[in-house]
Amino acid sequence: MNSVRTIFQDGGIYIALYAYLALAMIVESIYDNEAFSRWTARAGMIVIVLLIGFRWNTGTDWMPYLRVFYTTDSSSDYDSVVFGIDQGYVLLNRIVFYFSDNYSVFLILDASIAVGAVYVFIEKSTRLPNMGVYLFYTSYAVTHFMGSNRRMLAIGFVCMGFLFLSKERRIWEGWPRWAVPFGIAATVHRTSLAGLAGLMVSRRAWPAWAVIIGLLACLGLGMAGLPFSGLEWLGGTLAQYTGISAIDKLVFYTSGEAELGTDVNVALQAALGVAKRSSVLVIFIAYMRFGNPSQYAQRLYNIYIIGCAVYFAMVGSPIFQIISTYYSIVEIVLIPIIFAEIPKLKVPYILYLLVVPLLLLLTALIPYLELYVPYRSIFSTF
Repeated sequence: MNSVRTIFQDGGIYIALYAYLALAMIVESIYDNEAFSRWTARAGMIVIVLLIGFRWNTGTDWMPYLRVFYTTDSSSDYDSVVFGIDQGYVLLNRIVFYFSDNYSVFLILDASIAVGAVYVFIEKSTRLPNMGVYLFYTSYAVTHFMGSNRRMLAIGFVCMGFLFLSKERRIWEGWPRWAVPFGIAATVHRTSLAGLAGLMVSRRAWPAWAVIIGLLACLGLGMAGLPFSGLEWLGGTLAQYTGISAIDKLVFYTSGEAELGTDVNVALQAALGVAKRSSVLVIFIAYMRFGNPSQYAQRLYNIYIIGCAVYFAMVGSPIFQIISTYYSIVEIVLIPIIFAEIPKLKVPYILYLLVVPLLLLLTALIPYLELYVPYRSIFSTF
């Protein structure tokens, strides 16, 4: 409770933005006006860009990426600073640094590209963009977009790649529409290639019984630690091939060298993550069973299921659970798509969306409270 009180007292900017986006979402659900929805949603995304871009010494990713920006290739510690950093991201740093050595300029550009890509995904997928922006902010903006400069770019371009599925066509028809975004994503964070599996999902929603059995099996395997043990074995087997970046990273993340903050309760975070996904799955499964979902909605649903499977299988291994984000982010458009088609359940649906995402925002801030609260910007005097 002390942490929650601290957020409301000293992290007012996070709560104020939540309040604005929640209000815009509520008004949008009552007042059906396309122009209003579009411009209030865009305003919300611009504020999120500024929140990310104007921060200073705020967020879990601050120091590592600050060093990448200011370390030139002639520096003696250059190799250690950029270890494991994909070359596309390094190149972006060098290009921006050539024109300006102001790190805030880089952050604004970085955030504009990543958040802009996510917004295109939202606006082209649903007629309720405010709801999509609200869900993006509460579930992803703080955790991932203020947690990794590289990952947020990769997530944004993966979202652009998934837009390919909005039209009925085979994967080789108009392939540059998904290949280019995924190619760019891979240059800044190679783990984004995992998202390619989302392009190959069935055009029809997987049956509920298969989804439930499969996810329970994944959760059981995850709780037993078998998938992570398999990765540990693979890392140990390949450890002799040092010098290959992907192998070095695998060994690093499975050897115990990568530690989370000492205040992070991994078990509690995992339990909350499973509970949140389970509640969303109830809505999704019910809609697929009793609603009239489009082919696009059914494919997004299948992508979300893959994300849940990865998350459940890696319970207790937060580093590898992050990969599930490339799939689960589709919820920011699938939830609004469903909401638009069930007007009779508007009130309980809104109540659910007001409570659960707020809890997600709070649980994203609490483990790293000292890194996020108070919010420090380039205009701060402390």
